[in-house]
Amino acid sequence: MTRRAPAPPVRAQRMRGEARRHRLLEEAVRLFGKRGYEGTSLEAVATAAGVRKQTLLYYFPTKDALLEACVLETSRRVAEALTEALEEESSSSRKAEAVIHTLFRVTEEWPEFPQFIREASRLGPDVIERFAAVLEPLRLRALMFLQHGMAEGTIRRQDPALLLFTLYTAVVGSITEAGVLRAVVGEDKSRTALRRRELEVLTFVRNALSPGEGEQGPIVGEAVSP
Repeated sequence: MTRRAPAPPVRAQRMRGEARRHRLLEEAVRLFGKRGYEGTSLEAVATAAGVRKQTLLYYFPTKDALLEACVLETSRRVAEALTEALEEESSSSRKAEAVIHTLFRVTEEWPEFPQFIREASRLGPDVIERFAAVLEPLRLRALMFLQHGMAEGTIRRQDPALLLFTLYTAVVGSITEAGVLRAVVGEDKSRTALRRRELEVLTFVRNALSPGEGEQGPIVGEAVSP
């Protein structure tokens, strides 16, 4: 009688399951960003990941569950990258620059990310709130630093929450709305164009944070978080 092959270890099964789930998320992020949420079917995601639709439904029972997992995955990866960059940068005066460099690096290495964020932002405030919830600790750190800098006179005195929103819009918008930028200023898709946008954003942030005329303290143009 033929012996049945022993079942693979639980750990190996778990690792394969995690790899399959990660592959599904990668393809979902790519397709949602490229075709839009409404234009992407679960069948298309499963096919792109090389599995059956039934396999996808095992991990993500509904399309909304898949979208939520994609939002959590992208926000987690961005939060981890930003946290690591801030921890590695010892000079508080260069932390804003570290944040901007990190976001543009993630965009260059993971081009599906800005496309997905652009699409997710169009799906309503609930989706944005899910993304923002993961980044909340970083937002609070940024607000604390802005308030501290304004109190010391190293950052222009203004509404810190509104300033943070403006900086967020400038940085994220320059990444996610590349199509609009190309239409307005003739940008291309090359790495040179991405670098040029990064330099423009850095200049904007320096000017936004620098103390106004008559305010005390040295000019600090690159600090976002302590």
